[in-house]
Amino acid sequence: MPTDALLALQASVTKTATFNGAALILPTGTPRRGLKARVIYSAAANASGSNTVVFSIDVSYDGGSTWNSDFLAPPITLSTTAQSGEIAIPFEISPTSVINGTQIRLTATIAGSGTSPTITYQGDIMLGRP
Repeated sequence: MPTDALLALQASVTKTATFNGAALILPTGTPRRGLKARVIYSAAANASGSNTVVFSIDVSYDGGSTWNSDFLAPPITLSTTAQSGEIAIPFEISPTSVINGTQIRLTATIAGSGTSPTITYQGDIMLGRP
């Protein structure tokens, strides 16, 4: 699927704990058909135990003061065998104020009782449903 390189949500990064990406301003919200955040991940594993990674699109309608995790992807269960894959998180938003616009960010939430969780991922934006 084609993506817009100018609307990258997250450059490739490796994380071992929950991480909030940088905010991206969508001054007019999304088109009526919405957008999708595409997340490509690899080297998703942990040394032992059980951990999960949940990617979400967080939305701020007030210029970045308050964030809501409105759009969630299904959890990725980490194991000792490294995994890779691609997920899409559809989202559709409208700004509540033209002054503030609407900000979005890609968040990776790592939770569980395992040891040494790690995941490498990147995120970009694609057009929503046709």
